[in-house]
Amino acid sequence: MPTLPVAPATSQPQGLESLSLVKRPWWRLLTLMLLLLLSVALYIALTNVAPPADTLLIAPFLQTWMVCFVPYFAACAFVLATKPAPGRWRWLELGIILVGALVFRVMLLPLPPNLSHDSWRYLWDARVTLHGYSPYVYAPWDKTFLSLRDFIYENSRYRDVPTLYPPGAQAVFLLSYLLVPSNLFFLKGIFIVFDMVTCGALALLLRHRNSDPRRVIIYAWCPLPIVEFAMQGHVDVLTITFTVLAVLCATATWRGSRAVTGFLIGMATLTKIYPIILLVVIMRRRDWALLTTCLATILAGYIPYLVLGHGQVLGYFSGYASEQGGNAGVVQLLTYSISQHFHFALAATILQEHIIDVIVICGMSLVVLALRRWKVNMEVTTLMMIGAILAISSHVFPWYAPALLPWIAMLIGPLWTRQGLSGKGLAILMVWYFITASLSGYFFINTRDWHVYYVFVYDVVLLGLGVALIIGLWDWVKHLHRMSIEGKPK
Repeated sequence: MPTLPVAPATSQPQGLESLSLVKRPWWRLLTLMLLLLLSVALYIALTNVAPPADTLLIAPFLQTWMVCFVPYFAACAFVLATKPAPGRWRWLELGIILVGALVFRVMLLPLPPNLSHDSWRYLWDARVTLHGYSPYVYAPWDKTFLSLRDFIYENSRYRDVPTLYPPGAQAVFLLSYLLVPSNLFFLKGIFIVFDMVTCGALALLLRHRNSDPRRVIIYAWCPLPIVEFAMQGHVDVLTITFTVLAVLCATATWRGSRAVTGFLIGMATLTKIYPIILLVVIMRRRDWALLTTCLATILAGYIPYLVLGHGQVLGYFSGYASEQGGNAGVVQLLTYSISQHFHFALAATILQEHIIDVIVICGMSLVVLALRRWKVNMEVTTLMMIGAILAISSHVFPWYAPALLPWIAMLIGPLWTRQGLSGKGLAILMVWYFITASLSGYFFINTRDWHVYYVFVYDVVLLGLGVALIIGLWDWVKHLHRMSIEGKPK
């Protein structure tokens, strides 16, 4: 994968060059427009090489998709290397970024989701629910649904197991189906609306944190979520929206903000289960309004399916969590490798994996709680918790990785400082690299040999994070030493 993220991580230029750019903001608008037009040209090329249904000839599409990252990284580097323009020019630049984000997504909306068929299952779940059956109980192949089978059934996958998508996601599927039945493109259009809400909320969060709102470009123009959500139509877009809104609301001080934050965490949990971990990041001591609203939202979402499914609401979730995928998170891969070395039975291996998963999440939660006492900001701890979830996952598909992107926009900083290599800058760069490199997982979907992927994705990221940790610990030791010297009586 390209190593272009190194450029944006450098410190902002100062002096005559930076001052010249600020004095001539129309050059900045022209630069952004040219990068936008270049991206549009590449997305046109991407639509021309979109793979037909059920084909293994996806290499031209993937290669063009990867080229789309070139103007993206150039635009990110431009934004990160320049200071915000004065007055209305700043908002014109932000407007170009948001308009570009919408244009890219709308361009890919008409393309069928041929890299993954998950979105067809969303429509099937809605159809089954509207006929009075629980998708958590009945698999699509059940003979009960013989009369319902059509192109939606034929395009769906995993037809022998019930669904695993939580009730909040099901509500969006139902809304789409009720408005325009059996229309996948309308559902993807709803997903685009959610994605643009994410971009707007992220820009507001950046401004609230006294950061440059233009940094939203790191998420808004990234080709990974653009293709995965606008073309492939993955439900993860809903989770990201509610997660960003929850963190944005958690920073507010207006009356009722804690209750609304709890509602948003509950809604995020109702689209993918893992956002419940945001309670560790956001909840304060005796934060009863947040906790009560969150739990009430989750309960209200599950009650209809508890009734419809006679108490069954997990569907295929337990089976999915126990799968042994080649694209599993690094913790599961290591656990599985150790179990195989000692010739453990599969059942014992899965049990061991679940135990270690609980230990990892509990351990990370304790670390986050400790960091909160040291006033580490919410964006850092959110990134850490989501990273821990991906590390223990049974699968880490490319469309899971965009959940990390908003926090890259919030946290990215200089890779080099006056003191040398920045541990924080390197850590954020490694996460950005992982998000980009995860796209290469598509090359390995039809093979069992994932070793090359592990080397160029997991090994590189783990090495970089290890170096970042060492640098961070060394800086901490130097800080303690300096404080002890300053505290000695003269």
